[in-house]
Amino acid sequence: MPTWTLPSYLATQAMQWNALLLFGGLLLGGLLGGQLVTKLPFVPRLSGYLLAGVALGAGGLNWLSGDVLELANTFADLAVALVVYQLGRYVDIGWLRREKWLALTVVISGLLCFLFVWISLEAIGITRSMAMLAGVFAIGTGPAVVMVVIRDLKAEGHITRRLAAMTALNNLIALLAAYLLLPIVSTETRTPLLTLVSHTLYSLSGAVLLAYVTYRLMVMLARLLGRDRNRQFVLVIAVITLLVGAIHALQLPVLLTMLAFAILSKNLDVGYDLMELEFDLASELLIVVLFVTIGASLRFGDLKAIGLAVAALVVARIVAIALSIFAFAKPARLNPRQAGFLVLGSLPMTEAGLGLIQLTSLYPHTTADIAALLAGSLIVMELIGPIATQFALIRSGESRHAS
Repeated sequence: MPTWTLPSYLATQAMQWNALLLFGGLLLGGLLGGQLVTKLPFVPRLSGYLLAGVALGAGGLNWLSGDVLELANTFADLAVALVVYQLGRYVDIGWLRREKWLALTVVISGLLCFLFVWISLEAIGITRSMAMLAGVFAIGTGPAVVMVVIRDLKAEGHITRRLAAMTALNNLIALLAAYLLLPIVSTETRTPLLTLVSHTLYSLSGAVLLAYVTYRLMVMLARLLGRDRNRQFVLVIAVITLLVGAIHALQLPVLLTMLAFAILSKNLDVGYDLMELEFDLASELLIVVLFVTIGASLRFGDLKAIGLAVAALVVARIVAIALSIFAFAKPARLNPRQAGFLVLGSLPMTEAGLGLIQLTSLYPHTTADIAALLAGSLIVMELIGPIATQFALIRSGESRHAS
């Protein structure tokens, strides 16, 4: 039987993944995974993307691991940036002044989540520093899950807007708290405290400054290009891509910088130079890549060793969210049914542990200690969170299109 071989001048060179092969492979794998779950009620397509990533990752075919997974994370960061930009524009400061109970709900929810997770984990033997850090990281609701489900269902209404604004704000609180707490609970005995504090100040101030400078640049270019949707669409994509590149170069937190950028662009643009745009096609491409990458990063074997700690974190987080939302439901003009849907919608946990990987260079021991617990919690919440969010928005009656 005839066989096919590479030409001699190619045979000596090993086949390697490149960006185009990887991007295409991620899209095809995710597309097929998403299609397989579309017939299941209340199961969003992004759950299929996650499962496709699990099949392609170390727990399956092992095609997405090591350097290949690191390259995929670059695309994933761009997806997170675009999603967070859209999410952050739900944070209208004028509206929040009128909806003061929403802001109070977010603050109390963050405080209860931190305390409940900390106390629960310390009670089962987790060290105080790790329990406190886990409590901070557990505050944030997954921005990509919430934004994708809202977009797919074309959801609009009281619950949808509150969920989006709460997601943006609790991630902002979680990020600020994490960077402030890290120098205090760090296990890096050889790193001077001044270095850790300087890093925190650099990360927080640098993220806000870069966000503001980028916003000013985008508004200037928007005025130059005029109010044309096509040109502004390209402008926003280009600016966000440049911003992610600058974030990586300056080693700043992606989520924090993008949240600041989105909130500034919504609230400082008093002349309405920036148009409200639809990013459906661009978002869809990058969202597939993001969730396949997240799925490939999941390690189900981690749950065996830390199952009790993961269960404690997940239960404490759900109880904290539920208590804070129901406590202020009446003054916030939410009936018990609406409050319940808001709790369900808030279940997804922030993807990838708030960019914990970006902290490994300065906090290698601290991040290594907590990485397994966060990864295990992410496995559970990424599997049930998207389903809970989609169920909540469909049953709330705010969905115009059930996928």
